[in-house]
Amino acid sequence: MSPMPMPAPPASRFVPAITAVTERRGVTVVVDRQPNLCRWAVHAPDVSGRDVVISGPSGSQVSNPSNRQLAAQITEAVARAVPLEELDQVFASDWMTAELLRAKTTLPVSGLYAPPSALSAARDAISKVESRMVENLTIACDSSRGKGRNINGCGWVLAYSNGADPVIGSYTSVSTHGGIRAGELAAIRRGLQSTLSLHPVLREGVGSLKVLTDSKPALELLDRVARDEHDPGEDSDSVSECRRILGSARGVNISFEWVRGHDGHPLNELADRLAVLSRRNREMKVDELTNARMIAAVRKDAREICASLQER
Repeated sequence: MSPMPMPAPPASRFVPAITAVTERRGVTVVVDRQPNLCRWAVHAPDVSGRDVVISGPSGSQVSNPSNRQLAAQITEAVARAVPLEELDQVFASDWMTAELLRAKTTLPVSGLYAPPSALSAARDAISKVESRMVENLTIACDSSRGKGRNINGCGWVLAYSNGADPVIGSYTSVSTHGGIRAGELAAIRRGLQSTLSLHPVLREGVGSLKVLTDSKPALELLDRVARDEHDPGEDSDSVSECRRILGSARGVNISFEWVRGHDGHPLNELADRLAVLSRRNREMKVDELTNARMIAAVRKDAREICASLQER
């Protein structure tokens, strides 16, 4: 009778997957990129095991970098955290970041998942960048309505106090009963919602937002609706917009300010250009490509204007 075969001992100690991931050593890169906005953080343990976290863009760096500029910013941060000659591997938070670093840098990018503790520390650093970014935000809103028409063009410009590139937007709405006032309120509402989608941390009471409009009737109705003292005969379009604005603004450190229209206020003038552009392009049935080119021209002007305001 032949002897029963016995299993051989394992060639190496079994290590649970979660332990293997947690014990990985190297540099971790996290990038949070949105239209017109980019935030990143680099995490590395130092020789004593403490966390070294560098986040950006910093005040001296481009706030909305190209892929090449972003790769250069991250490479510089990695070199500050760990001497490049001692760098073993770099973990990326996602596939797109890994591909960017492989294409634009010589960093040894790993295909393995980053340690959870490093990801958490890097994301916390990005949250702090976000908190600094939303201090003293200003959004200018305006509307345009053609004579005898029911289309309101809406435009808004979000400006940052830290010099980041402004965010612009435009939209058209149809108001049969509310007239231009409903359009002004729709511009405020869309601008506010756009800002909150970019910076949801505002809903937690972090940072502050100032809304500029050249419409006193819109601000007066918004105040009356907030105090539930509006006339029941007020047009339903405007009242509905007020309620949506107030609902969106819950938890936000927000203030509303009137500025004189067509009086040279740079942000108000930009918002007016966007409002007129969106209305006319809809009325004239301008194709999407031409409209996009026109919006891009306004965006370029907005960057230059906001940069000049920072220099004052």
